[in-house]
Amino acid sequence: MENRLRLRTVIWEIIFPLVLYYIAFLSTMYFIFAFIGRSSATYMVAQIISAAVTIPLMYFASYKPTQEAFSGKPHISKELGINIIYIVVITLLISLALNNIISMTPLVKMSGGYAQANENFYGSTLMLELIGSAILSPIMEELVFRGIVFGNLRKITSTGTAIFLSAFLFGIVHFNIVQFIYAFLLGIVLALFMYKSGHMYAAMVGHIAANAFAVLRTECNILTWTMDGSAVAWTLSIILLVAGSIILGYYVKRKIIG
Repeated sequence: MENRLRLRTVIWEIIFPLVLYYIAFLSTMYFIFAFIGRSSATYMVAQIISAAVTIPLMYFASYKPTQEAFSGKPHISKELGINIIYIVVITLLISLALNNIISMTPLVKMSGGYAQANENFYGSTLMLELIGSAILSPIMEELVFRGIVFGNLRKITSTGTAIFLSAFLFGIVHFNIVQFIYAFLLGIVLALFMYKSGHMYAAMVGHIAANAFAVLRTECNILTWTMDGSAVAWTLSIILLVAGSIILGYYVKRKIIG
């Protein structure tokens, strides 16, 4: 009986919402491409519209699991501001370090999918990229992978396993090895934010911070020397990763109110 309940939960509360998410998002993308054509210049426009269509659907799908799995309700307070500062600092340190380290390995040149993804994500204007990649996409993906997947997994397994599996699925859906590694590791951090704070806003803030910095860094050529493959770049990146991990460990252990 318990095994049947677990299987039903996996199918109806994890797999089905993921399928619904992809049907809603991708069908809207293809519909838009049919009218405006598909290119690196039009990809971000299609992504923005598709995310705007998909977000309300995923919000309603994620409401029940997040309400059942998490009890925290954010309210404006000094503690909330401190929590957000922790989240942003940790995310920027870890995401910058991971991007640097992965970029300095042979994986980037080996992944054609990553090159295509970069062309799509950074082929538009800075404003459209910030709206699409740094705001709407993070909100949509957090509703799905932390709200629905992580929230429902906590019903049938331990918190650690739920964090791992939700992050693994988050990495898999990026469909190339470079983004899989980055998204998987970042997904663990984002799930920890949500688990510790008791609310999805924490994961959304972290995801938005990571993506916004990635867009600004790429389009404005910020800190490009930190991934040039030199000993200085490697040393700095490792230091940033260790620092971010230490602060993350402290964040998980500290008491959060609000």
